[in-house]
Amino acid sequence: MSQFLLYILRFALIVLGFVFAIVAASLFLNMLLLGSSQLIGAEGPFLYSTVPVFAVVIGYSVFFPAAALILYAELTGWRDWLFYALGGAAIAVVVIVWKWQPQTEDIGTFAAILATGVVGGFSYWLVSGRSAGLMALSRS
Repeated sequence: MSQFLLYILRFALIVLGFVFAIVAASLFLNMLLLGSSQLIGAEGPFLYSTVPVFAVVIGYSVFFPAAALILYAELTGWRDWLFYALGGAAIAVVVIVWKWQPQTEDIGTFAAILATGVVGGFSYWLVSGRSAGLMALSRS
């Protein structure tokens, strides 16, 4: 198999992992926010519209910090689940500070977004992170 095809397949796996991570993070955040309210009972189909919307917002917000973390992990070959979970938490902190610039100290929302970052990072590891850097190892 040519090296170019291997790079294309790895890139497709990275994109699939990113999409899986933002959908998992969106579902988790929906469960946290809607589960704490009374909207989740008879409004079950409500999740069908909020999960994709949250996923788009999360994906837009975390794309550049996540791309930097993914590039670093691919170049160094980090394949530890804890690295990706803590990386997701760090990306969540970056997004909170850089994009939203909170004016109040709402600890509950901060903790929910931080936990969402951990879930997103771990979900990325499940799909793509376990094989990070293997292409660099196969070249040498």
